[in-house]
Formats: sequence, structure tokens, C-alpha cells
Amino acid sequence: MSPVREYYNPEIINLLREHDRLSHNNINERKSFQRRILFLMDTIKVQEFEESYI
Repeated sequence: MSPVREYYNPEIINLLREHDRLSHNNINERKSFQRRILFLMDTIKVQEFEESYI
């Protein structure tokens, strides 16, 4: 696993757990968690892509 994944994965896992605890009626909160998770996943991909060219 890349260092950037090791760094961000615990945070992503925590966000996923919090997201799963919310009821399905909390649509706005769930979407907020989803956006944060996607942002972190995109951050990982960008950093890994940049590192592949070093």
C-alpha cells in the first residue's frame, strides 16, 4: 500500500463508519460524508499519479 493510502485510509474508514450510522432520512448529512470521502479518494489518486512520475 502506498504511503498516501496508509495516511488517508484510516480517515476514510472513519467517515464511512459515521456515514453508515446515519439514518437514511439524513440525506444532506449523508451526502456531506460522501463528498468528503470522494475528496479524500481523489486526493489519494492525484498524489499517487504524481508520485508515479518522480
